[in-house]
Amino acid sequence: MKLFFTDSTCSIEGVERPNIPFLCDAQMELVSPPNQYLRYIATVRGRTRSEKTWQTYGSNLLEYFAFLEANGLEWNAVSQGQIAAWRDAMLERGCARSTVNQRLRCVHDFYDWSVKSGTATAVPFSKQDIWVAKPRGFLAHVDAKGGRLEVNALTLKTYDRRPQFLLLEKAIHFLEETHPRRLQLMGYLMLLTGMRREEVTALDYRVVPNPAGRDPGKQIPMVLDASMTPTKGNKTRTVMLPYDLAVALHEYFTFVWPKLLALHRKKYKTETTRFFLSRTGDPLSIKGVNNAFAKVSLKTGIHCHPHLLRHTYGTYELLRMLRTKGESQALLWVKDRMGHSSITTTEQYIHAADLIQHDDIDGYIADVCRSLSHGH
Repeated sequence: MKLFFTDSTCSIEGVERPNIPFLCDAQMELVSPPNQYLRYIATVRGRTRSEKTWQTYGSNLLEYFAFLEANGLEWNAVSQGQIAAWRDAMLERGCARSTVNQRLRCVHDFYDWSVKSGTATAVPFSKQDIWVAKPRGFLAHVDAKGGRLEVNALTLKTYDRRPQFLLLEKAIHFLEETHPRRLQLMGYLMLLTGMRREEVTALDYRVVPNPAGRDPGKQIPMVLDASMTPTKGNKTRTVMLPYDLAVALHEYFTFVWPKLLALHRKKYKTETTRFFLSRTGDPLSIKGVNNAFAKVSLKTGIHCHPHLLRHTYGTYELLRMLRTKGESQALLWVKDRMGHSSITTTEQYIHAADLIQHDDIDGYIADVCRSLSHGH
């Protein structure tokens, strides 16, 4: 079983539809039921408009249908016990409980769709009620369900985890040992603004502000316009660039980027607005950035991946804002900077912040910027 994606030659109802996932079996034959569902996810359902979401659905169904293929099982004759065996096999391979649950929910949704579309007669899942802790909010007294929630019986119990982060001195040391400068600047963007690796990797130079004439003592807003730079949920948001970081980015754009652009033009015969390009002028990939971070981790002995720098920003920035703002205002500030869809996600940083000495917070941005300036 293999996963593929349509290219620009794919047309559905007269509309070009690239990047839609689809499955082929061991004989390279199209697997119709999941492919029909993936087409629905990518072209019809309103809540799944992100290509990254399509990829996630495709990967989840690849995992499931590969299990069926390896065990000679028919998708429309499988039992709940056999799906439970798939779940347990994922756990034995070391998959996180949250990952297993995500895949189970995706497969459950596939069967729900199959029954509604007439390609299956039954859903091979049962449901059960669980009770969850729930704060009393507005109109909570008329909420008939209370804390009761109906879930797939095969899903696993999960536990809230504090977000992992690096102590600032370790994050700084890691970035000081990160090369080339391009990769180092990407790391500083994550650490000083909380940007996601996808946002940094595909950053568009048109959204990067010029620091000329700006007050060196103030941060500079950078609007991540979703029409130019990919953001989660395609939501435009504003991050704040420390002045020193804006200067470093502008120097890279002035002295390094033009040479990389020339290589890109020569290779692809086209222009690009990507801010970060490889030494050969190629667009950077998330996988490439992850691999580069892994190499620096081996060299320094500091385990760090791109998302860890984002968590480090969230933890330290929340503590910094708590010095001058109330908790609600501080949480809203960090939520907006990081692009969280729910304040509950941001609240996790409160628990992580308990692990930091509060006297480490004053001037943390200045500490990082000093390291940044020495990285030329």
